[in-house]
Amino acid sequence: MSRGPVLVLALLAAPASRLGAEPAPPATIVRVTLPDESRERRPVTVPTEPENTVEVDFPWPLDDWAGRGFTPDPEKFAGDFVIEAARGRTRIFVTPVAAGAHRVLHVVLGRPGGQTRGIPIEFIPAPPGLAWRKVAFEDGVKDGDPLPRVSLEALPPATRLRQPSPESELGLIRTLRLMLNTAADGAAAIAAANPALSLRSLDGAPRSFGDFTISNRFAVRDATTGTLGLCVSVANETARRLLFDPGSWVIRAGDRAYPVLTVDFGGELEPGSTAAAFLVLAGAPDGSPTLLLPDNAFETSVLLAGSANPRPVKRMPLEGFDPR
Repeated sequence: MSRGPVLVLALLAAPASRLGAEPAPPATIVRVTLPDESRERRPVTVPTEPENTVEVDFPWPLDDWAGRGFTPDPEKFAGDFVIEAARGRTRIFVTPVAAGAHRVLHVVLGRPGGQTRGIPIEFIPAPPGLAWRKVAFEDGVKDGDPLPRVSLEALPPATRLRQPSPESELGLIRTLRLMLNTAADGAAAIAAANPALSLRSLDGAPRSFGDFTISNRFAVRDATTGTLGLCVSVANETARRLLFDPGSWVIRAGDRAYPVLTVDFGGELEPGSTAAAFLVLAGAPDGSPTLLLPDNAFETSVLLAGSANPRPVKRMPLEGFDPR
C-alpha cells in the first residue's frame, strides 16, 4: 500500500501555525504587576495612537494626578492628551490628540489604611498596530503571600559606625577648637569640607549656676563614629577664683543625662573671666550610641569644687618695725 495519500492527509490536518501561517497579532489589552515602590526604576510605558483612547485600570481608587500636557477639556485648555479622571474611581481614560504625543502622567492612588502609592506612566507614540487599548495594573502583593518573619533578638544589632577611639575624640576636639577660632562662615566651611561632620549653632543663652554661667555655643556630630562634640562658654560671676570638678561634666538631652569623660577645659576661672570648654560625648553610660544630633536642646552642667581668693595677703612680722 502506498503511503503518499496518508502523508497528504496528515499535512492537511496539521494546525495552521505549523505550516508557516502568520502569528497572532500582539495583545492590545495588557496586565502589569506593580513592583514594590522602593524598587521602581523607570515609568511604566504605555504605547498610544492619535484619536484612540486607552483605558487604564488601577487596583486602588485615584487620589490625585499631575502631568504636563494632560487636559480634561481640550476646548478650554490646550494639551497633547485628553484625560478623563475622577477622584475615588479606579479607572481613567487617556486619548492622544497630537501626533507624536509623548508625556508622563503621575498618578497617586489611595491604598487601604490611609497610605498612598504613586505610579509614573509614560505615554509614547506607538508603531502602527502596536497601540494598547487597555492596561490593567495589579497589586504585586497578594493576600495569600506569606508575611516576613519577625523576631526579637536579645541584643541590639551591631552598629555600622566606626568605633570611637581616643584619637578620634582628640581629633574632634581639635576640630571644635579650630571652628571656635574662626568666623561663622569659616566654621561652616570646615564642616562642609568633611561630609561626615554636621554643624549646628546653638542659642548661646547663659544658664546660671549661681557663681558661674554656662552658654552653649555650637555642636558638631561625626557621622562615622556617632560622636558628639559640644563647645560651651563658662563665665565666672564672682570676685573669687573658681575651681571646677573635671569629672562632673554632664550633658542632658530630654530626660537623659550623659556623663562626659573627654573634656578640654582648664578647670580654673579667674574673677570675671570667661573660657571655652570642649566636651566630647562618644556614647551612653552603657556603651551604646547616643544617637544625639547637633540640633538637640542640650543642657550642660558642671560641679564647683571650690573657690579661692585670687590675691591672698599674709601678715608677716618685720624686725625693727612695730605697726603700732
